Amino acid sequence: MKISILHLVLKCKWYDMIAAGIKTEEYRAMTPYWKKRLAKHYTHVCFHRAYTSTTIYVELNGITEGYGKPEWGAKNEVTHILHLGKQESCIWKYINHQ
Repeated sequence: MKISILHLVLKCKWYDMIAAGIKTEEYRAMTPYWKKRLAKHYTHVCFHRAYTSTTIYVELNGITEGYGKPEWGAKNEVTHILHLGKQESCIWKYINHQ
């Protein structure tokens, strides 16, 4: 299985909600930068808790455009919505077998 990882730095609040399994979507603005960056096919997201070495890997179930949930940090505008799947306890099992 070929994997491709998108690395994103999050504020502690959003990281903690994803790590706890509460937040199942992440949002990115509809800018040329994010449109180009998200055009690549990613299988997983590595979330970094602020600028620390604390990370989690989460399956990426797809990216859509739409309105996100304000309680999860979405602005009241169309945005890229990253749909998150299960957390991976050991992503290296995939990387080492490519």
